[in-house]
Amino acid sequence: MWSLFLFLLPLLLLANTSAFHPFLAPSTRASVGLHASKLSVPDSSVLVVGSGPLPLVAVKTAYFAGYKKVYHLLPPNVHERSAKLMFGDGYSYTTDEEGCLSPPFTSQSGFDDGSCGGKIKFLDGGDPSSTEELACVDGIVFASDNFEPAVPLEVANYLMECASDLKQVSVHSKTMNEEGYGWIVAAARKTANKDIWDRNKDDVQKLTSFTEGVKKKAAENGAGVTVIKTGTLKGGGWGVTNLGDDAEGDEKVGPEGEESYGLSDAFYKAVQRDIVNFQMLYDCETSDVYVMKGDVGVGGGGTQVLKANSSKEEAGDSGRKGTAGALVYSLASGEAGSNQEFTIRSKEGRRGARGTAEWDAKFKSASTAIGQYATN
Repeated sequence: MWSLFLFLLPLLLLANTSAFHPFLAPSTRASVGLHASKLSVPDSSVLVVGSGPLPLVAVKTAYFAGYKKVYHLLPPNVHERSAKLMFGDGYSYTTDEEGCLSPPFTSQSGFDDGSCGGKIKFLDGGDPSSTEELACVDGIVFASDNFEPAVPLEVANYLMECASDLKQVSVHSKTMNEEGYGWIVAAARKTANKDIWDRNKDDVQKLTSFTEGVKKKAAENGAGVTVIKTGTLKGGGWGVTNLGDDAEGDEKVGPEGEESYGLSDAFYKAVQRDIVNFQMLYDCETSDVYVMKGDVGVGGGGTQVLKANSSKEEAGDSGRKGTAGALVYSLASGEAGSNQEFTIRSKEGRRGARGTAEWDAKFKSASTAIGQYATN
C-alpha cells in the first residue's frame, strides 16, 4: 500500500495549491447534499483505487457494466501486466489517442446492454494531467486486496476532493463481527493461507479508521457511501481453462461471455501455489454470492485450518468477483441505497449475479441474518 502512496505523493502534494486545481477552490465546490444521488451508468465515469486482483476485477466489472469511462490509478511499470491479468497473457497492450486500453473482445455478449461504448484508462498519479481526468469522476471504488486500506486516508480525501461532481463512493472493508473468529483462525492465517481474515486488532483499527474517514469526507462533498464487508477473499478469475477435454489450442472453455466476469488465466498462473489451483476451482464452483445487510459475516471457526484453501461454499469466505460486483453495482443501484453496509459471502454456483437487474434483486432481498444463515 505504501508503495502506492509514494507513487501518488506528487499528485497529493499538488493538492496544496488551489491555483493548480481551480476546481478545488471552496467557491467552486457544490453545496453539501446536492450530489447524493445514484449514478446513471452510461453517462458516468468511475475511478477504482487500490492494488491487487480485487481492484482489477472491479475495473473489468465496471467496464462491462457500461460506464462511460473507468479509471484505475496504477504506477506506469505495472500497466501492461495489469492489462494481461484482465485480458490474458496473449493480450497486446495498446492504447488509443486518449490513452485508453483497447480490449480484445469481439463478442458483445458480456455487456449489460449488449454493446460497449465505455473505455478503460490507467492513470499515473505522478502525472499532473491525471487530476484533470479525476475532475470528471462521478463514482469512486476503494478496493483493497489485503488487510490494509486501499490507500492512505489523506490520498483518499484528496481524490474525493478532485472529483468535483462526486455522487457515490463504495468502500471495501472486512467484517468486524466477532462470531467465528479467534486464535484458531489466526493460526490458520499463519500456517495455511496468509489471505485468511482473522480480525487482527491492528487490521480492524486501520480499516475502521479509513472507512469512517471516507464517510466523513464524502458527506462533506455531498456524496453517498456504501460499505461492502467481506471475509477471506478467494477466486477472481473467469473459472475456465484451456485444459478441458473440448479445448482447442489456446481457446478457453466456458459459457459464452464468461471472460467478461473476472480476470484471465494469467491470474491463476500468478497465484498458483500447488498442483491443485484452488482459486480456479473456487471460481468454477462458488461464483455466486449471498448479500446480507449490515456487518453480519462470520469467521470459519474451529475448522478454519481445514478449509483454508477450500473451493467450496464456506463461512468466512467471500469471492472477489462477487465483492467487485457489489462494489461496482452499488454505485448505481437504487436498492443499495446510500450510507448502507452490506456483507458478501460465498455461495455455491457457477454463475453469480450479473448486470443491474440481478444486482438490484440481490440488494433488495439482502438478509439481516448472521452469515451462515443467509438465504438470498
